[in-house]
Amino acid sequence: MEASGALTPAQKSLAGQYVEALRAHRYAAAFALLEAPERRYFGSPSNFASVFRADRVEIEHFRIVGSRESPLGTMVFVRERVSFYDYAHQGIARADMTVPYGLTTAAPARIKDPYHPWRAMAVKGLVGQSGGVHISVRKLSFFTGRLEAIVTFANTGPQTVTLLPYGRSVVRDQGGRAYTPLATRLPSLTDPALFTGLRLAPNSQYTGVMTFGTPPRLVTSALAFDFGPLLADGPGEPFEVTLPPYALAPAPSVADLVSSHRFREPPGDIARGA
Repeated sequence: MEASGALTPAQKSLAGQYVEALRAHRYAAAFALLEAPERRYFGSPSNFASVFRADRVEIEHFRIVGSRESPLGTMVFVRERVSFYDYAHQGIARADMTVPYGLTTAAPARIKDPYHPWRAMAVKGLVGQSGGVHISVRKLSFFTGRLEAIVTFANTGPQTVTLLPYGRSVVRDQGGRAYTPLATRLPSLTDPALFTGLRLAPNSQYTGVMTFGTPPRLVTSALAFDFGPLLADGPGEPFEVTLPPYALAPAPSVADLVSSHRFREPPGDIARGA
């Protein structure tokens, strides 16, 4: 790691311990280094771990490259070589990126690592089809007040199909309560291509993100998606694609991760947040 003169040895050590814990998949150790509000946000080390496991994040190496003071505390910038699963291209991607982490000013110092979902999961087998259109939900991310779904629309039919999923799409929880997509001007919340209407030619596909408004903390054992309307060129009525109900697996416990060898307990100094 490259040292930054603006950081104290204790600050550099804390930032380094946190990223090293992520690199080594010691997610309970990293969770213990977060400030209290962020630990409450995630709710458990298992939920925290799910965020990185859903994207298959691997930090190959890292170095601290700088810092900056802000009204909220000290920002530490870490240059990371990472690999992750690219859901749009359905394969592993690699990138070099500079990641900001926050350090609290109150003693004992803790890490701020915001903007993550409080729980995430890769989805397998959640597929529906109608009229030659196949729709697959590939990933779910739970944020405060919203559910983000990565969705692939594939046109296997002979005609171009116009996708208008912000018209009638819903997701329902296990109690049947329906949640609709967020229609905003923010591309981080509303997929512009899907919102304005996307024409999908035969033998082509599009992967986008649809975000549904939910209660602040959506906890459910199952979800069911309906997407529509979709309209094929030529005569015919708009149609929808209904996906089968999808049972959500409970978040794994730390003990489960240890027993499966996907989780390694940290050294004592890191586990204590020293």
